[in-house]
Amino acid sequence: MNSLNKEIEQQLINENTDFIRFVDISTLDIQQNQGLPYAILIGIALNPQFIKAVHDSPDYVHTLSDEYAQVEKRVGLIADKLTDLLVRKGYKALSQSDNALITENAFDFATKTSVLPHKTIAVLSGNGYIGKNNLFITAEYGAAQCLGTVLTNAPLSIMKHEIKPSQCGNCNICKNVCPQKALNGVRWDINVSRNEIVNVYACVACLKCLVYCPKTQAYMKRYITMK
Repeated sequence: MNSLNKEIEQQLINENTDFIRFVDISTLDIQQNQGLPYAILIGIALNPQFIKAVHDSPDYVHTLSDEYAQVEKRVGLIADKLTDLLVRKGYKALSQSDNALITENAFDFATKTSVLPHKTIAVLSGNGYIGKNNLFITAEYGAAQCLGTVLTNAPLSIMKHEIKPSQCGNCNICKNVCPQKALNGVRWDINVSRNEIVNVYACVACLKCLVYCPKTQAYMKRYITMK
């Protein structure tokens, strides 16, 4: 790891991020990576107590002031701040925070898609896979993390990783708990499209598929038990 990697990593650790990955995105098409070869993936885990509260509240309604929304906002602000740092150093850098994507017209509200989703970069990081809930799943936190990304041409030290296959197996808990029947129970691989997994227009962001995922439950129980 070179000195720039270490500087970035230290800044993100100071921001209390839970994981950081330096990712090669040079193999993506130019529309996606915008001619930038690398991405920095940032992950912040949701509070286990929040997961428990949603799990234990069958009528829970996701709001713009809850833990999930606040962590999403926080990771976006961290991505913006890191982008500013890289630009000040003379490199090209693009934040993929919600605000930046809207400003750059990189998010299509009609189809609910961005040009380069965080999950695409996350999969290339080798840190997890896409679950049947269409969320990124890691061994440490299950689906209970919010992602942020920064694209850059900064001379980062990068290690390529193999793409992890789905570990959902025959589990369909997320599909079964979805009140909108938005999930199709389709196991992800790199040839499976988002629309095969989920009907995004039916999804109401109730978070049930996130909190009921066995991998998320394992994270919640592990950390609550430790407290």
